[in-house]
Amino acid sequence: MLALMKSLMNSIFGKIVVMIICAGMALWGADQAWTAVNSGLGSNLAGAGARGIDAQTLDRRVENLLRNINANADKPITKSEAADQGIVDQVFELEKSKIVNLGYANAIGVKPSTDAVVEQLKTVDAFKNPLTGELDLNTYREVLYQNRFTKEEYEQQVSDDLTLKTMSEGATAALFPPQVLAGIQALYIGETRDVTWFILDASKAPTPEAPTDDDIRAYYDANLESLEQPERRSINLLQMSADDFLSQVTVTEQEIATIYEATKSERFSEPDQRTYIELYFADRDTARTAFGLLAGGADPATLPGVLSSETKTGDKESIADTALQDAMFGPGKQSGALFGPREVEGRWQVARLVSVQPGAVYPIETVSEVIRGELARERAQVLFYEKLDALDRAIGAGYPLAQIASEVGVPILSFEPVDANGLTESGILMNGLIAAQDAFQGAFQIGAGDVSNRFDGEEAVYLTSPDTIIAPSTPEFDTIKEDIRQLLVQQRAATAMKTYSDDVVAKVKSGETTLVDAAAAADSVLESPPMPLTRVTAEQSGLPSPAITDIFSGSEGDVYAYPNRAGDKYMVVRLDKITPPSDEALAVLGTRATSSLNQALNEDLQVALQAEIQKAIKLKTSPGALAAYKKSIATEQ
Repeated sequence: MLALMKSLMNSIFGKIVVMIICAGMALWGADQAWTAVNSGLGSNLAGAGARGIDAQTLDRRVENLLRNINANADKPITKSEAADQGIVDQVFELEKSKIVNLGYANAIGVKPSTDAVVEQLKTVDAFKNPLTGELDLNTYREVLYQNRFTKEEYEQQVSDDLTLKTMSEGATAALFPPQVLAGIQALYIGETRDVTWFILDASKAPTPEAPTDDDIRAYYDANLESLEQPERRSINLLQMSADDFLSQVTVTEQEIATIYEATKSERFSEPDQRTYIELYFADRDTARTAFGLLAGGADPATLPGVLSSETKTGDKESIADTALQDAMFGPGKQSGALFGPREVEGRWQVARLVSVQPGAVYPIETVSEVIRGELARERAQVLFYEKLDALDRAIGAGYPLAQIASEVGVPILSFEPVDANGLTESGILMNGLIAAQDAFQGAFQIGAGDVSNRFDGEEAVYLTSPDTIIAPSTPEFDTIKEDIRQLLVQQRAATAMKTYSDDVVAKVKSGETTLVDAAAAADSVLESPPMPLTRVTAEQSGLPSPAITDIFSGSEGDVYAYPNRAGDKYMVVRLDKITPPSDEALAVLGTRATSSLNQALNEDLQVALQAEIQKAIKLKTSPGALAAYKKSIATEQ
C-alpha cells in the first residue's frame, strides 16, 4: 500500500487521487476508509450482489425502529443506548438477510412492476383522501415528509417488500404433498388410543424408619458444600418517584374548574351520537355526481340513481368501517361532512353526516378528584425531575446514601440481610429490593457504606448501599441438626411413596394383579375419557403432558404412573388399545392431513430457499465500517 501511494504521488493525477482518499479518511476516519476499500464494499456496511446497505440507510432503519419503540415508552431509548443494548446489531442482522434475498432476486430478474407498486400504495389508509377514500398524492407526500422519507426511498422499500413476498410465495406456489404422505399423516392424526387410570394414594405407603443421629451427622459431613449459607447483606435502599412529592403540590378548585370547562365535552361526557345517511349507486360517475350535488346542499331524497339509502344513528364504536368512522366522527367533523365515493362490494358508496347529538356531560363533582389527581401527578412529576438533578449532583459529590436521601428529601428503606437472589435466611423474598434490579445487584459488587450506580425503573429511580456484610459460612452441626432431620424424613417419605407406586405398576405390568384389582386395593375407582384419545384431542383430556407423550409413544398394555406436585398421589395409567382410523375416517381426515403437510412442507421449502440463496449470493460485510457507525452515534449524543 505504501509503495502504491509513493508511485501515485509522482503524477498530478495520482496526487488528486491521494487527496480524495485523505478527504475520505477525514470524513470517515482512517480505519473505516481503509476497511471500505479493502472489503470492496465502497461506502456500504454490507453488500450482496447488486444490493447493499450504507451507514445512512442503517441509521434511518434504527431511527424508525426507535421512533416506534419510544412512541409508547415511559423512558425513550437513544441511539447510543440502542447500540449498547444490541438493538443496532439486531437491525443490521435483519438488513443483511434482506439484502441477500434482494441481491439474489436482482440476479435472477425478479422485480415488481410500477403498477404493482402503485396498487400497493393504494392499500395504505394513511395515504387516502378522507373524503374519497382513494390514494391522494398530496396526502402521500405529506405523510412521507412527516416520517422523514423521500418518495424514492419509500417506493424502493415498497418494491423491495413486494420482491421479498414474491420470492417467498414463489418457493411454495402450486405445492401439493404426495398422496402417500397425506395418507401417512391421516393415519397419524386419526389413530385413537383407549386408556384407563385410577388415583393411587401413595401416602398409605409403609412409614420409613426415622433417621438416627448418626444418619444426620453423616448427611451433614457429606454435604458441607451444599449446606453452606451464601453471602448475605443488609441493604439500605433509596427509592425516589413522583409519588414522593405529591404532598408538596397544591391544586386549587379554580384550576379544576378551568380544566373541566375546557375539556368536559371531550373527556367528561357520554360519547356523541351522530346521525348519517349512507347512499349506494351503481357506478362511480353517478356517485360522483351525487357527491357534488350533496356538497352543493341538495336533499339526499332528490338525488338521481340511488340504489339504496339508509339513515343510521349511533356512537363511534357502532361503525365497524374505520374509514367511514373517521369521516363521520373525525376531529372537527360537523353536520354536512361528506365521504366517498368508494366501491363497496360492487356498489359505490357516498355518506353524509346529518347531525351531531353531544353526549351528556358528567357533573364536575363526579370528576373533580380525577382532575385533581392528574394535575397533582403532573406537578409532582416536574418536582421529581428537578430532584433528579439534585440526586445526580449528590451522587457525583460522593455523598453517603443517608446524605443523598437528605438532599432530595426522601426516606431510606432498610432491609434485613438477603442473598444475591433477594432471599433472607428464612427464605422470605424481599420484593422491594428485587424491584431495584441493577441497583440491587450492584449492592453485591461494592463495599459496606458505598453507594451503587443509579438504576432507572419504570416508575422510580433506585440507589442501594450495603450496610452489614455476612460472609458465606456453613452452620454448625447443632444449629441445623433438626433441619437436616426434617429433610431426611421428607426424602425417605418421598422415596417410600415412589417405591410404593412403582410396586403397584410392576405388579400390573407383570400380570400379578389386574388394573381393576389394583384400583380396588387402593380403594379407588377406574376412570376413562369419554372418547378414545387422538393426537388432536389428547390435550383436552385432562391427562398430564408426560402421560400424553408416553401414551402416544407406547404399546398396548403399557402402564405408567405420574405423581402430583406434592408427591403423595399418583395417577396410574394403562394404555388399553390402539385403533387405526377407519376408511371413512381417513377420507374425512384427508383434507386436514394435506393442510398440515402443506404447512410443514412450506416451512421446509423456505429454509431450503434461504440455504440456496446464501450459496448463490455471497454476503460481504465491513465490521470496521459498522464499528465506526456505532462509534459515531455514541459520540453524537
